[in-house]
This record gives sequence, C-alpha cells and structure tokens, in this order.
Amino acid sequence: MQIIINLLRGFAIGIANIIPGVSGGTVALMLGIYQRLLDAIGSLGSETLKALISGKAAILAEIKRTDAVFLISLAAGAGTAILASARLMSYLLENYHDPTYGFFFGLVAASMIVPWQLIKRLSPGNLFSCLLAAALVVGLTLAMSGEDRLRAAQKKALIKGSTTVDAGSVSAGVNNSVSKKIPTDPKNMLLFFVAGVIAICAMILPGISGSFMLLLMGVYFDILICINERQIIMLAVFAAGAATGLLAFTRFLNYLLQKHGDATMSFMLGLVLGSLYAIWPFKSFGMVAGRRVDIANIIPPSFSTNEGLTLAACVGGLLLVIVFMVIEKRQKAPARCDDTA
Repeated sequence: MQIIINLLRGFAIGIANIIPGVSGGTVALMLGIYQRLLDAIGSLGSETLKALISGKAAILAEIKRTDAVFLISLAAGAGTAILASARLMSYLLENYHDPTYGFFFGLVAASMIVPWQLIKRLSPGNLFSCLLAAALVVGLTLAMSGEDRLRAAQKKALIKGSTTVDAGSVSAGVNNSVSKKIPTDPKNMLLFFVAGVIAICAMILPGISGSFMLLLMGVYFDILICINERQIIMLAVFAAGAATGLLAFTRFLNYLLQKHGDATMSFMLGLVLGSLYAIWPFKSFGMVAGRRVDIANIIPPSFSTNEGLTLAACVGGLLLVIVFMVIEKRQKAPARCDDTA
C-alpha cells in the first residue's frame, strides 16, 4: 500500500515538473516528504557502489539504509506522469491556460501551510530569510523580459525544425541558421557540467525551475541541440554535473535543516511564496509557431467565464490540498496512539 502511495506522490511531482513555473520541490514539500527525500538522496554514495558488488545481503541492507524503495517508487511515479500526462497538460495549457494555472496557484498557495507549520519559532531573522527567498524567485522570474521570452521561444522552434516561426523572428534578433552541433571542447564541457550542477540544485529547491535557470545561463538551447543531435559526450557531462549537484546539494540542505532549521524552512516558505508570482494565472502573451508564450502578469480588465473558471479551479486546488492534509493527519493519529500505548 505504501508503494502505491509513493507512486502517486511521484506522479504528482512529475506533473508539477511539466507545468512552467511549478517546482517538483514545492510538491514534495506540500506532500510532507521533502525531508525524507533529501535524506534518501543524501544517503547515496560510495557505500552504495560498494554494496552493489558485495553480494545479495549487502545489496538488501543498502536498499533499506538508503530508502531505495521510496526513491524508486517516486521516480517511477514521476516518470509515468511525464510520459502519460505531457500531452494532456500541453492541451490544457494551450486551451485552458488560465484555469490550469489557477488550479496550481491554489495548490501552491495552500501548500505554504506545510513549511509554516514546520517553523518552530518566529524571529526577525526568519522573516528576513522568507522575504529574501520570495524576492529571489520574483527577481529570477523578471530576469527575462517579454521580448527575451519571445526570442527564446522562436529560437527553440527553429532548433526543433519548425517551419511556422513568424518572419519577425529575424528582426527580433534570432538567426534562422541555428548551429546544429555544439563544439566538444574543455570550455563547453565545463559550462555543461556547471549547468548540470545549478539546474539540479534549482530543481531540488521549492519554487525554482531548473529549466528556467538553464535559460538564464544561456545553455538551455545548447542542451536541446545536443539532445536532437545525440551528442552523447556533452549530455553525459551535463548528467555528471547533475549527479554531483544532487549528491552534494542534498547533503548541504540536510546540514542547513539540522543546524539552522527555522531559518532554512523560512527560506523555503519564501521560495514557495515567491513562486506564486510566477504561476499567476492571468498573463499577456504572444504566439510563436502556433504556441502561446507568456510575457507578463496582468490583472483581468473584466470578469467573464474564463475568470470564473479560473477562480473555481483555484478554490478547487486549495480544497484538494486541505483534504489531503486532513486525511494524512487522521492516518498519523492512530500511529501516535499506538506508540504511546
């Protein structure tokens, strides 16, 4: 039964990773498994490699020590979600953009209850940590202007070989002759390694999108080209950076949570709070290759059916999180009774 629950948790994290601006770390925090996830990832290391060549007994002991069943269940659920719902989420985002974002806005807003409850003591330092994190996320969101987003979308369409890119892309500064190979030299390999480290660290933190960080670093499209051209060496370097960042950063986060728990959790609360700006449902937008590109947040000039559906979806997201919290609380209550008996 617990494996099924973890598969569903992973499924929710996978869906979150499909939605622009929604972080899988936010969902893990909302579901109450963030610390367990950090502990499980942080336990992986050289001991795991030694166990794999030390026989069945050592492998079984390592599986238990690293909480591997939990990790594998989450990964399987997330992978299934990405494969099964990518087209559905793309359809919803293209045809029901505002209500879809409204639903996730409600989910994320309600999820702030989780880190708030984990903060044991309020202090000016914790408040500053929260506001700093919120400002960081909003600042990163604003780091790309609307024109930059349009140029990025046009370049992505060209890389994918789209023939429907607006001719205005040339005047916007996008060259139609996109390079089809990334040079395999030490400078690029170092850049890809560092990009992998930063991207995975961003994915672990609630409220920050790893793909957006790649955009800011200017390597997002280079990675797309490597995928399309099957440049295995460069992709392997990126994966090595991601693996290094995953193992190192989770240990660092665990240290912060153990030594500076309230300040760290306040910072995470701020990350979630700031992410609400990124997933605000109502946005101005442009069209590139038949796809919508969000430019900036706006306030709706009128209240119509779309705004009503968006508000209803937001309330639905809020209520869904509350229901899950109530169910989880009731499931934990008997366990506490059994422990004290």
